[in-house]
Amino acid sequence: MKSLFSTVALAFVAVAAFAQQTAEYNIKGTCAADVKKVYIVNPMARGNKALCDSAVVEAGKFALKGTAQKDALLRIYAKNTPYAMPFFNDGTPITADMVKQTVSASEQNNKLVAYDKELDAMNAELRPFFDEYNKARQSGATNEQLGALGKQLEAKMAPVQERIKNRTLEIVNANKDNLIPAAFLGNLVYELEYPQLKDLFDAKYAYVNHPALARANQTVKMLAKKAAFIGQKFTDLEENDVNGQPHKLSEYLGKGNYVLLDFWASWCGPCRAEMPNVKAAYEKYKGKGFNIVALSFDNKLENWTKAIEDMQMPWIHLSDLKGWKTVAGQIYGVNAIPASFLVDPNGTIIAADLRGEKLEAKLKEVYGE
Repeated sequence: MKSLFSTVALAFVAVAAFAQQTAEYNIKGTCAADVKKVYIVNPMARGNKALCDSAVVEAGKFALKGTAQKDALLRIYAKNTPYAMPFFNDGTPITADMVKQTVSASEQNNKLVAYDKELDAMNAELRPFFDEYNKARQSGATNEQLGALGKQLEAKMAPVQERIKNRTLEIVNANKDNLIPAAFLGNLVYELEYPQLKDLFDAKYAYVNHPALARANQTVKMLAKKAAFIGQKFTDLEENDVNGQPHKLSEYLGKGNYVLLDFWASWCGPCRAEMPNVKAAYEKYKGKGFNIVALSFDNKLENWTKAIEDMQMPWIHLSDLKGWKTVAGQIYGVNAIPASFLVDPNGTIIAADLRGEKLEAKLKEVYGE
């Protein structure tokens, strides 16, 4: 289960498939009387391109008609309304009730909206936990306090997250013959192990190359590269410590202890949010020889060293201060952070991306307690 407050910064990569044809959308609907305007938006687009169309609401009714990329995953949205209704632009007329959150459309879109509403209701159960965390952060809680609170909330959220994951997987598996998985599969890329993802992202499925899965496809490719490292000896490299002194990974890896290679940066919010989990694992197992070599994607020495001091990270730190061009990222195929590899006492990589409770669980397994 992914950590409560960690997401991965990943560059958007467009998928060429689905871009050759357009289809007409013809939408009629009703909404709350106080709604002035409705919009069609493309969540995958950016800036002004995200807005596809809009219509003025008159007496609680609206109509939208135009063309967009065929089978694009779009949403009907109105300001100050809690739900944005999804639809695939498959050319079938749509009648939408934004109040009841129901739709009359193609079989595929009818199922899509029903699934989306179901998962949206389940995700709503998580919102109070995020609200509690954000309230603590805004009140000036320390990193240590936020870390402790985060772990408490994650434990409470875990059963709900597990239900969401399982239900999402059920939906995907039940719809491999249509495009519906494109709307939901991206939410599972850090929830499932790579072998299962490899099967779900098999090119034989039509949904795999849908633009809505562009980021997910890039992530799965990244995970495939990381999976190839597992079972292999670590690759040595040399970078400087915070004092400018060069060190090789071979000084620390393959010396009889388990070592976590942790890829991070001071500017990476998800990395900082993950750090309390890393610190907890370090404190628990350092007495058994567990160590961490943190490889930073920073490019400014002062930012790097300040973050280490502020977050009190008492392990080994190396960087060439080249940002995304760091040799560590190039050698280990890391193009999104946080990322990590666990190296065994003989220098063999045995696991990747052990975030949240996964890190402590793996260390408990290898240390036997």
